[in-house]
Formats: sequence, C-alpha cells, structure tokens
Amino acid sequence: MVEPLSFTTYLGIGVITGAIGAYISEKKGRSHRFGFWVGFFFGIIGIITLSLMKKKED
Repeated sequence: MVEPLSFTTYLGIGVITGAIGAYISEKKGRSHRFGFWVGFFFGIIGIITLSLMKKKED
C-alpha cells in the first residue's frame, strides 16, 4: 500500500512550481508575484499556461 504524500511535500512542490512560474512570468513582462501564485496553486498546468502567454507590451 502506498502512503499519501505529506503536507510538507505538497508545500515544497508548490514552492518549486511557484518559483518556476515567477521566473517565466517575469520573462514575459508580468509581475513575478502573479507568476508565483499561478505556479503555486495550479502546478504544472499553471507553468504551461504562463509559458504559452504572449509577452506583455510596455
């Protein structure tokens, strides 16, 4: 029987995907906070969505 992942494991994965999201979001000309929260809450789907977004014009 497989044990479920602990809360700290999920939190760690969220922080890692959030950091990746923040990096991608900043490269696209958006706020790194926005990218972090999208990556944190939506994981790999959020990262894919952020990477598919067009670069923001100034």
